[in-house]
Amino acid sequence: MQQIGKNQFVILMMLYIIGGTPLYELGSQVHQDAWLAVTLSALLGVLVTAVYIKLYSRAPAAGLGELYVMHFGQWLGKAVALLYVLWFSYEAMLNIRGVGELTSVALLPATPVPFIMAIFLGAAAFTVHKGVEVFARVAQLLMPIVVFSYSLLVLLIVIARLPVVHRLLPVMEHGLAPVAYASFTDLIAFPFSQFIVMLVFCKYVGDKTRLGGATVRAQIIVSVFLILMNMLTMCVLGPELSALSVLPLLEVVQLIRLANFLERLDILVTLLLFIGLYVKLTLLYFAAVLTLGFVTGAKSHTLVAPVGAGIYALTLTIPSISYFIWLSHDHTLRLEPLFQIAIPVVMLVIGVRKKYRKVGAVAKDARA
Repeated sequence: MQQIGKNQFVILMMLYIIGGTPLYELGSQVHQDAWLAVTLSALLGVLVTAVYIKLYSRAPAAGLGELYVMHFGQWLGKAVALLYVLWFSYEAMLNIRGVGELTSVALLPATPVPFIMAIFLGAAAFTVHKGVEVFARVAQLLMPIVVFSYSLLVLLIVIARLPVVHRLLPVMEHGLAPVAYASFTDLIAFPFSQFIVMLVFCKYVGDKTRLGGATVRAQIIVSVFLILMNMLTMCVLGPELSALSVLPLLEVVQLIRLANFLERLDILVTLLLFIGLYVKLTLLYFAAVLTLGFVTGAKSHTLVAPVGAGIYALTLTIPSISYFIWLSHDHTLRLEPLFQIAIPVVMLVIGVRKKYRKVGAVAKDARA
């Protein structure tokens, strides 16, 4: 079996959660309190990740499919695993469609969206075919680029004196209720409870010592980064423009003007978008292939093409960008808690009950 390092695993998870998230203004429905909603949902996300870590600790050598069988039994467990294959494929479809639409709007308006999606999905399929080790090394190479690019963007935004701090005021103008509602209904689903993918890849980590702690630290670092980017975008655009913009960070970067020559940094934002969505798409693609391999018993490399063809076929069912936005921001956010929170919590409870039954049976035998 292929193996990856603990640091490689952490980098994969960090890039997965970052994805294209900083390009959007999370929680814009609560206006200048968006950063508070993001902070609250990030804290809730850590609790959800703690559930995943507890499930992982019960069988560190098991993958996601094996965990379902362990908790739900052979037939029901494989049925749930197959349901997650469909879910991972659906999420991958949303990512590849997002890449196609955004590339068409921002960079290549004359290029057909299906052609853009085919190229991007082909790159992801090639990576999945090469295996987890190769993908982990690719992520290691991409991480410094992501860190440098975001650092450069923040530095240039500050040097250009674009942020206006008073745009974050007043704090909780309408009370805590709207902030809590936004956190529980939308932001907890995206992006802070998406670490369930970690349960697919934990088995490939060679040194599992304190892997759970490393995962939580990675999530905290990413959460702080997303909160700061959220505040920065709000300080530049204000609540009204942030809510109306499709890609608020792109709008912010387009405002940078330094020494009458440093401008038009859209390409940097586009690079970050491609890197983030490539990692996220490939991880979801990997998760679908590996989980389907467990369910069917087939070799993973034989499933790359069929799963990829299915994902691509799904992208073609979306008729327009407006339909895509509705599907990804309204419909999907209502379903994600089922897969990311409800089923893992049920597994957590089932595991506890099984433990109690085992203890009770041992006690009964001892009394006999």
